[in-house]
Order: sequence, then C-alpha cells, then structure tokens
Amino acid sequence: MSASSWGFFINKLMVSGPAKPDAELVFTDGLNVVSGASDTGKSFALSCIDFAFGARHAPRGIPEVTGYRTVSLHLTSRANREQLIVERALAGGDVRVVRKDSAGNAIEDSIIPFKHNAKDANTLSGVFLQLTELWGRQVRKNAKGERRSLSFRDVAYLCVVDEERIIAERPPHLSDSFTERTVESEVFRMLITGNESGEVLVVPGKEDIASIDAKLELVASMIESAQADFKKTQLKENELDTELAAIEQTRGKALADYERARLSVTELEKTLKEHSSNLREAQTRLVVVEGLIKRFELLDTHYESNINRLATIEETGSLLTVLPNKSCPVCGAPPDAHRLDHGGEQFQPAVVQAAALRESEKVKTLKKDLGRVLNDLIAERNKLRGIADAAIAAVTGVQVQINQELTPRVTESAQTLAVQNGRRDVLLRAKGITENIAKLQHYVADLESLRAAGKTASPKIATTATTAEMDSFARMVEAVLGAWKYPSPGRVIFSETDQDLVIGGHSRASHGKGVRALTCAAFILSIMKHCRSKELPHPSLVVLDSPLVAYQEPDSADGEAQKLRQAGVKEAFYGTLAAGLADGQVIVFENEDPPSDLKSPFTRHHFTKTNIGRYGFFPR
Repeated sequence: MSASSWGFFINKLMVSGPAKPDAELVFTDGLNVVSGASDTGKSFALSCIDFAFGARHAPRGIPEVTGYRTVSLHLTSRANREQLIVERALAGGDVRVVRKDSAGNAIEDSIIPFKHNAKDANTLSGVFLQLTELWGRQVRKNAKGERRSLSFRDVAYLCVVDEERIIAERPPHLSDSFTERTVESEVFRMLITGNESGEVLVVPGKEDIASIDAKLELVASMIESAQADFKKTQLKENELDTELAAIEQTRGKALADYERARLSVTELEKTLKEHSSNLREAQTRLVVVEGLIKRFELLDTHYESNINRLATIEETGSLLTVLPNKSCPVCGAPPDAHRLDHGGEQFQPAVVQAAALRESEKVKTLKKDLGRVLNDLIAERNKLRGIADAAIAAVTGVQVQINQELTPRVTESAQTLAVQNGRRDVLLRAKGITENIAKLQHYVADLESLRAAGKTASPKIATTATTAEMDSFARMVEAVLGAWKYPSPGRVIFSETDQDLVIGGHSRASHGKGVRALTCAAFILSIMKHCRSKELPHPSLVVLDSPLVAYQEPDSADGEAQKLRQAGVKEAFYGTLAAGLADGQVIVFENEDPPSDLKSPFTRHHFTKTNIGRYGFFPR
C-alpha cells in the first residue's frame, strides 16, 4: 500500500443537540484555516476533534455549549474512500461509528468502546489504528523492556497540538508525565523509522542473581504446594479436558430439557389461567341465574294463587245466582224481601264475574311470559353448569399434567444441572491448579534463563536508537523551516540528550515562545511529511492551534518576533502549506487571518465575533 493510501482526512466537525442549531466546520484535504477573534470557539473546536479521537475528557465547558449533546467527526479513508462518522456524547461513554461506502451507502452502524483494547480491534482506537495501518504495533514502556500495544491516543498526541503545547519548552513529542516518556519517545521513533519497539533483554547483575535465587526457592515451594493440592483431588491431569467436555455436553442437554419443560409449564400455566377464568365467569353467572330462577318460581306460584282466587270469585258469583231462595240467616227476612237493586252496579254478580275473568286472563298472560323467561334461565343454568363442569375438568387435567409430567422433568433437569455443576466446579478448580503450576514452571524457566545469562555477561540494556536514525527527520524539519523563511536556521539536528531539535546550534527550548510555537509546528508537520515521503504509516493529518503566536504578541526583548515578521514567515507559512508542503491535511486555528493574496486554494472559516459574517463556532 502506498503512502497516499494511509490515514484519513476530516470532512466535517459537528456538535449537535436537541432543538439546537448544529455547530459545524467543513474541511477539505489540504490546508484549512479557522481564524478570528479570541473566545469564539476555536480552541473548543480543536478539543472536539481530539475528543472524537478518543481523549478521555470532554472539551472544557463554555456557556455556548449548553444544550449540545454530541460531537460528530465525518472522515474519509484514503485507502478506499470509505466514509466514517464517529459520534461521541459530550457526557462520555461508548462511541457510535457509522460506515458508508464511497457512494455514501450505509454499510454498518454500531456502538463500540472508546477505550483501547489490545485484543479487540473493534474499539475507537482500533478503528483509527486500522485506518493508519498501525494496528497491532507494540511499544516499549519502560527500561526493563516491557512492552504494551500501541493506542491511537499515542499517535494522536503527535497530530493534534493545542495552544499550551505549541509554546511549551519541552520537546513537542513529550508530555509532562515522566512515566509516559519512554512510550512517547518510542512512538515518535516508531513513526520516524517505521519499526515498532523490539524486545529488550535486561541482563541481571550479582544482586539480581541473588534475588532470582530467592524467587526460585519461593516459586518451587508454591509449585510443590499446588501439586499437593492437585493430588488431593484424585484426578488425572490428562483426563480433565475430556471430562469437562463431557460435563458441558451433559449440562447443555440438561439445560435444553429444563428450558423445554419450563416453557411447557409456562404455556400450561397460561392455559390453566384461561380455564380458571372461564370457570370463575361461569360460576359467577350461575349464581346470578339460580337466584333469578328461585325468585321467578316464587312469582309463578304467586301468579297461580291469583288465578285460583279469581276463579273462585267467578264461580261464587255463578253459585249465588243458582242457589235456592231462603230466608236470611241473620235477620230472618223472607227471600222476596231481598232486593238486588239496592247494591251498586259494581256489586252485581255479573259485573264481578266479568272483572274476575278479565283479571284472570291478564295474570295468565304474565304467567305465560314468566314461564318463557324461566325456561330460558333454566336452559342457561344447564349450559353454565356444563361449562363449569368442563372448566373444572380442564383445570384438573392441566394441574395433573403439570404436577405429574412437567414438574418432575423440571426437577430432574435441575438436579442434573446441580450435580454436573458441582462436578464441573471440582474439575475447574483442578484445571486452575494445573494452569497455575504451568505458569509457575514457565516463570522458573525464565528466572533460570536470566540467572544463566547473568553468570556469563555484564548487566546492560540492549538499545537500537541512534542519532543517525533521526538525521533524515531533522533534515526534513530544516527544509520546512527554510521554506517558511525562518531567519538563519542553519543546520538542524535532533539531540538524543535533549530529545529535541537543535537549530543553528541553539536548542529549540532556549528560544522565545514565538519561535517555540513555529518550530513545534515544523516538528509536528515534518513527522507527517517524513512519513509520507518515506511511505511510512501516519494518520496523514495535523491539527495546530496558534502556530504563529509571534504575530499576536508585542516585540520580544531579543527581537525574535520582529525578525519572524520581517522575514515574511507568516506569508511563507500559509503559502507553502496551501501549495501542499506537508502532503496531507492540515487544520490551523489562529487569531489572525491568513494573507488575502494566497495563490493556492485552501479552505477558510473566519469568526468575526460580530453580527456581520459568522459570529463563532456556535451559531449565535
């Protein structure tokens, strides 16, 4: 793969939030300049880029960020023009990565961890390292020769430089952390040489050999104790894996049986619930219907009594008209002294008989209607009794099936699992003992190798780094400074002692902050230019904050800032970068605007901090 295919470039930076207008910056491959007044969000935007690259801490809070939730970085791979969107919440947590092909069609949308994992390439660090062709590299982390996997944060430190670092007196590739200096130096050398840190052999001295002997004695006792523990298990080491595999198979079958039985019980319990619900509904309605039947039967008896009473009245009236005339049993008056016309019309036998007949017919009609209702209720009662009996039978059947068939299966599977789990625990403990013994024996072999080496050689740490390896890089920095019209750069070398540049016989750190900022920018850009020219892996982008700080300050006592301005460094800086000097993407955040007469095209964003033009990074 050629150098032009390594790395990626940023298309867009975006900060978004619900009901908030997006704050975004669009970039192109090549030179991009974000300029304008202070406090317009330039440094915040750079921090967002670094945060999307996996920085642990979110950008510092500013009033304008209130209501914004996520940072998104839109990238393009140089290898295949695949598009990636890296989205990370300002509150932290995992990262969303959306992959699209060169035509913009979605390929994958996934959530991945932001923390680096040496064994998992599917992390934010792994994604960027793969784009840079640096995944799987190892770097030395201390003088003992111990190594760790390369993280993209190690590489990002040499690509993204904030305003504090760019004027610092320390070497551009080193931080303030003393414990990280070995790693930082190794990462810098790896990019320059293309070689990852080799294994370092530390040969012990006499005191170390004495310590090794003590360790060997201790480890031997640990091995002896572990072997005694294994012997107590009465197991054979060569049979552990076979028995464990058999147990796992049995456990798998028992788990499957248990799960099937459990699902069957669940289904039957659902059926039981339905039958029980039907039974409750039938029994509830049956109580109501039986109550109505009893009341209506009582009413029917009352209707029958009324009909009989009315029939008696009618029959009595008829008898009164046909009975023989006799003297009154009360007063003894003769029959011819009784006068029927003395009573009212309603008391006439014929009238009373007609009224009784009409009332009887009415009651008979009501009794007939009541009979139909009673018949319906009795039919419903019989039906409900059938439903209730069927529900009782169904409930009983389901309960019997659960109790007699499925519950024993669940119990049996659970007991099998308990037995197998107990045996597996014993085997796993035994296997753990054997693995621990193997590790201890391997440790013994390492200690014995070190002890043997110490008896035949003097203590030393093998190293491979030399000043000659940095010469090509130093010449690249010299060429960049020359292109920027740096006044009297002289010879540029990389000092192994200071781990920094020596420019024209003077250490970089001895200059004022204006020169330190410019030479730091040259250092970082030259790493990318060196890697691109030598076809070595690099992200192929650089982000710089305030590299031309000399143009923002009053003249220094020694006149360095004045010399830089008089030499036209600013114009040469922007002109050469716009023309492709760095051979990659460069994003510069500066207070002052670039010259207006640059011949080569570049992308520019200007923050005015006024109502004219764009106010700042965040929409006003």
